[in-house]
This record gives sequence, structure tokens and C-alpha cells, in this order.
Amino acid sequence: MKGRRTGWLAPAAFLADRLTKLWAQEALRGQGPMAVWPGVLQFRYVENTGAAFGILQGQQALLLVLTGAALAGLLCWLLTRGRSLPAFARGALWLLLGGAAGNFADRLFHGAVVDFLEIELFSFPVFNIADCCVCVAFALLAGWILLRGGETGVKGGGKDARAGGTV
Repeated sequence: MKGRRTGWLAPAAFLADRLTKLWAQEALRGQGPMAVWPGVLQFRYVENTGAAFGILQGQQALLLVLTGAALAGLLCWLLTRGRSLPAFARGALWLLLGGAAGNFADRLFHGAVVDFLEIELFSFPVFNIADCCVCVAFALLAGWILLRGGETGVKGGGKDARAGGTV
């Protein structure tokens, strides 16, 4: 499984995010909520000028710099050292990259992130496909690390953290 290609996940996540946001802008902007599954899920158009859960509202320049640097760093690492990870973890990182790039593109070209998925079943912020990709990627990575007992298997990454060294 180590040789499997996973880089396609980033453009797939980015494209799915962009297409659904374009749809939301055309179909939902200026409209009220649209029930998908009454009482559970609805579409509601929201423009978020902040980050996750609405933090850092109006701090577009800061968010662009931080996100841009993180995207560039992750892309460089994936292209140069990503092969040292198993395909599962590498795929999760590509998924993370695609999702983060989708929201970055919104901030860069639109000035705000377009959100349109709202869970009515419980109180939760409105979100989008990019957010889903980022959350799924983090959950997969956390599960992978926990199941491996904290050992990531990254070659050349220093001593094992459990041995008191650095990772």
C-alpha cells in the first residue's frame, strides 16, 4: 500500500469544494434556508470573514498569510518527504491540503469563505465541503497516530518521542 498514489485527493477536494460553493452562490445567496432533511440538515448561505467557528472575524490579511504559509509548507513537505508516510496518512494530508486550499481561494478571491451546510439537529456553525475535508483529514490522522501508539513511521524524523527524544 506504500506505493499508492494519493495526490489526486487534493485537487478532487478542491474541485468539489469550488463547485459546491459556486452552486451555493448561485442558488442560495439572498434566499432563506433550504431544507434538505427537515430538522436535520439545511442549506443556508453564509459568508464567513473569520476562521473556524467564526474566530478572527475580519482578519483577512492575517488569515491569508497564515494559511498561505501553512499550505506552502505542507505542499513542499508532501512533495519532498511525503513518500516516507504510509499511503493512508499521506492521503489524509493531501485531503487536508485540498480542503485548506478551497477556503484559502475563497478568502483570496472572494474576501470571505462561503459556507452553506447547516446541521439543524444540534447547534453547529454553518460549514462547507472544504471544512469537511479538513475535519475528516484531522480525524484520520489522529486515529492513525493513536492506533500506532504515537509512532508515525516517518523516516529521518528524529528519535521516537516515547524514548524522550525529539520528533
